[in-house]
Amino acid sequence: MPWRRQPAHSAELLAQWQSLGQTLGRDTPAWNAEGRRLLRSWARWPRAYHDTTHLGACLGHLRTLRTAQPGALQDPVAVELALWYHDAIYWPWSTHNEEHSADWAVRFLRGQSLPETLVAQVHQHILDTRHQPGPLTGDAQWVVDIDLAILGQNPAVYDRFERNVRREYFFVRWPRYVAGRSAVLRGFLDRPRIYGTDAFHGRFEATARQNLERALAALHTPPRP
Repeated sequence: MPWRRQPAHSAELLAQWQSLGQTLGRDTPAWNAEGRRLLRSWARWPRAYHDTTHLGACLGHLRTLRTAQPGALQDPVAVELALWYHDAIYWPWSTHNEEHSADWAVRFLRGQSLPETLVAQVHQHILDTRHQPGPLTGDAQWVVDIDLAILGQNPAVYDRFERNVRREYFFVRWPRYVAGRSAVLRGFLDRPRIYGTDAFHGRFEATARQNLERALAALHTPPRP
């Protein structure tokens, strides 16, 4: 089967995709068919965290931001499109998911005859979710912070995130997983700031660091007999 279950929140997400199409003057059968393709891809095996629930959470953070700070985004449409596509292709054993997702976005958006400046911005935003160290500016900071919002959630939500990441990497033997996951967690902790925007930094930074430290310690705690 191409996915384990029906995509979570399908009706709500498809309504949001249709609304985005209306904003762009593209509320057409082709646009709505793309929304269904995206949701099917977001629900494919072996996703356990990078699924439609994550997509819905990202879009929820975007809605909250636009309500609380209406002028914060330079191009909210490009940000929303980037969030829809940023994990559209996700295979845990691949190191090119963002590139392939960005290419998918470019193909479809160009096929919709949308402005090349918008297409290029969406492409770059998606590549920015590779979370490589280095400064970002403008809307790119918001895209990346929204994607990383999970790190600053309450401990129960964060712990479920860690369990689901492990489920996605089921094929990696435990010692190798510990080494790789530890490097990821330590990489975030070693940054001067996890969140680039002041809004996300103020709201999530302290909790994110606590979660990451706790997760790092748990990886190196021997299981109880």
